[in-house]
Amino acid sequence: MKVESFVKILKEAGFFPFMGVPCSVFKFLLNYIDNSKEVENYLCSSEGEAMGLSAGFAISGKMPVVYMQNDGYGNAVNPLSSLQLLYKLPALLLISWRAEPGKKDAPQHYIMGKTILRLLDVFEIPYIILKDDIANLENSVMKAKEYCKHNSAPIAFIIKKGYFEKYEKIISKSVNTLNKRIEYIKLLANNVSDNDILLGATGFCGRELYQSIKHKGKFYMMGSMGCLSAIGLGIAKENPNRNIFVLDGDGALLMKMGTLSTIGYYQPKNLIHICFDNNKYESTGGQPTTSITTGFSTIAKACGYKSIDFVTEIEDFQKILENIKQYEKPHFIHIKVKTGTIECLERPSDSPEDMRENLMEFLSK
Repeated sequence: MKVESFVKILKEAGFFPFMGVPCSVFKFLLNYIDNSKEVENYLCSSEGEAMGLSAGFAISGKMPVVYMQNDGYGNAVNPLSSLQLLYKLPALLLISWRAEPGKKDAPQHYIMGKTILRLLDVFEIPYIILKDDIANLENSVMKAKEYCKHNSAPIAFIIKKGYFEKYEKIISKSVNTLNKRIEYIKLLANNVSDNDILLGATGFCGRELYQSIKHKGKFYMMGSMGCLSAIGLGIAKENPNRNIFVLDGDGALLMKMGTLSTIGYYQPKNLIHICFDNNKYESTGGQPTTSITTGFSTIAKACGYKSIDFVTEIEDFQKILENIKQYEKPHFIHIKVKTGTIECLERPSDSPEDMRENLMEFLSK
């Protein structure tokens, strides 16, 4: 499906503005929306937030479009049940179908892949599985419009991988002298103790850590976007004699930023929280996050972190690591990096259960 046609048909039927959290299935659609000056689109830090924003537009007389990965439907469930369905507010949900039954995908998608249709049924949200055909899209949009107008309630389009035709983003040419995230990760691995724990967030950050670093006490969190810092807090409290390094991304941190307050409240004396910030959801296609206007270090300090650093030069990170024992913790390090990763960045071959067992065995020693 051509993305231009898709957006045009939705807008002509009255479905706008757009908002949500990106998925790689929507990469070409979001590339077009990002390039277009005629499509109103709002970047959201979580699917639940997107549903709240959608409610505001619906109350103002619009029929908003909310895009999300099927895994993200879990974040949207509470507002769907206690906001859209309770207050009778229309919305068109664009839900990607990762791990569609019979299709190979990353392990974190399989549970939601086989249950998403049933979950929509449980909430009595009607859905249409789109086919790559203009007539099908036009008919589906008209059905969705009629449903939203008549029932004042949300309806979903289920969109399979490969539905959208390729559409490249216009990339502005600018000089970026920042280092890549992988350079910082390798430097970190060379400076930590054998006893320390390295936790990597979902996406490229965790994949780089797991694929490129030989440190035994490493863990890659598949899925569960935004939950890594809470995992780190739990491990830190139970393992006070180890340094726990949490390697987060800007998009992940934004999704569950309240955990900064929780960490600040419980004051783990061995937690070092690192946010690699490239202003992008890089693993889903490089869509922008809202981090460009977010002072992570200032927020962490206000939440109770004992020490903070803002890093744009890798030499400064080296100095921090050399003196890491002297810092009061929890310690927060906000590192600005440029996009880009290593070649052949494959998903780990280890199963999630293997990763869990490896870390638990390491912690038991």
